[in-house]
Amino acid sequence: MKRTLFVLAAVVLFISAARAQGVETITPQKALEMSAAERTFLVDVRSVAEYVLVGHPPMAWNIPLSFWSETEASFVPNEGFLDDLKSHFKTDDVLIFICRGGGRSRRAAQTAATAGFIRIFNVGEGFEGAKDEKGHFVVGGWKSAGLPYTHDIDPQRAYRPSSAK
Repeated sequence: MKRTLFVLAAVVLFISAARAQGVETITPQKALEMSAAERTFLVDVRSVAEYVLVGHPPMAWNIPLSFWSETEASFVPNEGFLDDLKSHFKTDDVLIFICRGGGRSRRAAQTAATAGFIRIFNVGEGFEGAKDEKGHFVVGGWKSAGLPYTHDIDPQRAYRPSSAK
């Protein structure tokens, strides 16, 4: 009995890890195409300030993976990230994660996969893309590709903690 439970637990862990590693990376153009489909959502995991001040794709939902902490002068995790995701989306919805350059969105997608979301993608170039030799975000990315973006805030898609709903 113990051995069966151990094997079952190991299989579940293996499947969860495989899902997390299996996040497909897509281009901003592919994300725009996919976002037109039913039950497909673009999830912007940047901070609220980045979402508002830098701009965002018009169809993007803002659910930050982390928040800027003035006291710590760094980002701190959004402890309610998975609760926020689950309050908006079903585990079989298609979720496309985007951030500034692709790193946070990859981590968000992997986190979602381990929580049971099964149709997830990462925009590898992010919203702003990679930095050029001068440190400016201009290499690739949603914005540099000339894809639609806005600074307007849709109250339905703007971040609100799951506990505030």
